[in-house]
Amino acid sequence: MNKILRTLPLLLAFGIVLSPGLQAGSTPRLQSIGQLAIDSTGELLVSPDIPAFSSGRFQARENALRHDVLMLANDDMEGRLTGSAQDRKAAFYIAQEFLRFHLVPLPVMNLQGGEAKPGKDPKDYWQSYSFKARWGEQLESRNVVGLIPGTDSALSNRYIVIGAHYDHLGWGDKVGTARGDAGRAVYNGADDNASGVAMLLELLRYYKQYPLPKTLVFVAFSGEEIGLCGSQAFLDQFPFPVRQIDAMFNLDMLGHLLDNTFCICGTGTSKEAESMVKEAAKRTDLKLTTYPDGHGPSDHALFYDRKIPVFFFSTPPTATYHTPADDPNTLDYDGMVRLSSVIGDLLEQAGKAESLTFTSSGKPNRKMMGMGQFKATLGLMPDINNTDRRGLRTMIVVDGKPAHNAGIRSGDVLLKVAGKRVHTLDDYMDVLATLSFGEQIQVRFISKETGKKQTVTVDLDAVAGNRKR
Repeated sequence: MNKILRTLPLLLAFGIVLSPGLQAGSTPRLQSIGQLAIDSTGELLVSPDIPAFSSGRFQARENALRHDVLMLANDDMEGRLTGSAQDRKAAFYIAQEFLRFHLVPLPVMNLQGGEAKPGKDPKDYWQSYSFKARWGEQLESRNVVGLIPGTDSALSNRYIVIGAHYDHLGWGDKVGTARGDAGRAVYNGADDNASGVAMLLELLRYYKQYPLPKTLVFVAFSGEEIGLCGSQAFLDQFPFPVRQIDAMFNLDMLGHLLDNTFCICGTGTSKEAESMVKEAAKRTDLKLTTYPDGHGPSDHALFYDRKIPVFFFSTPPTATYHTPADDPNTLDYDGMVRLSSVIGDLLEQAGKAESLTFTSSGKPNRKMMGMGQFKATLGLMPDINNTDRRGLRTMIVVDGKPAHNAGIRSGDVLLKVAGKRVHTLDDYMDVLATLSFGEQIQVRFISKETGKKQTVTVDLDAVAGNRKR
């Protein structure tokens, strides 16, 4: 989960990262589960004896969680900066587990015809992409994607995406940090988000053994900390119609269960979500609280923008959030085990249901959207890595907010806002700082759908098509 400096008020989630990648052809070698994991002091942290899963109900295994967090968030991984050698090394570690458990890579041509075959190499699971960062450097990274085909011929062409981002802030010096830490240090990101990736790996290990009627798509995203680049690439490259994705489960920061309460966001994005949570609450001793919003500071926001129901799981940030102190030994692994059964319960329900019905979660929470410092906003998120020479491309335009009501859509390119040219993020934020609630402004943009320039009046007093008085 990311909240970076002055850009936080606008972008849901991003940071600034750049680092050279591994040389082509280099092959990192990493341990896999079942081997000993030892920290820098030589202390044995994980027993090689990890118990088998029990059938009937998913529950993560504490030693497995510890092992994966340590492998991803030790000092040698140098904070997993997107585009760095360690980013690639983390992807290789995750892909090794996908290979070891015989997941099916993307793209696959026919899941129902018996042609879905496991990969033969860890890199078979890599979904590579490149982009030019807004500071000018060309970066390359990759998601790690694997499928567990559904068991029901009538439902196996419906997909549940389970995602977690594996990138973090590197050494912190090239990113800027929300906490303003002095000096240069490794930002290991144990909670953010090695904890989510560890949970994802446990889920795939379990559901490979006990598959569901629907097809499960496991995605370890890169590029979340620099603006949801990995989730954008995944949706752009998904080889099946996006409408066949029934739900997206986002696992982001699970390491600090507090007061026996586990919050689940996105329950307003499908008609069935609240009743599903009520069912799950019957089978846990945790107090489950819900939040309807499908927007938010992580990868699920782009899925919600495509009208896909989402479930966002996260425990509260602590004093270690986005600091060098976010280390493996600070996590509550017992708490992770306890909350894991809730995630599994909801996944079971979604994986067996005929469908989930998308609903709008309504007005985004301003604090969650990070827009509290502005008097008024258009209700959109620009592409922070914008390379369009014509103007500033929009990544998300929120339903029911002023820009959407005026006819602006995700992917449109902004040219002028309130009479001022916008090409960079700073341009846009400078304009926002001058706007006030109740104004009507002119916005000039290029429509993604038609390719034509349009000028519309945006009513900054309008929400969901109605003017507030």
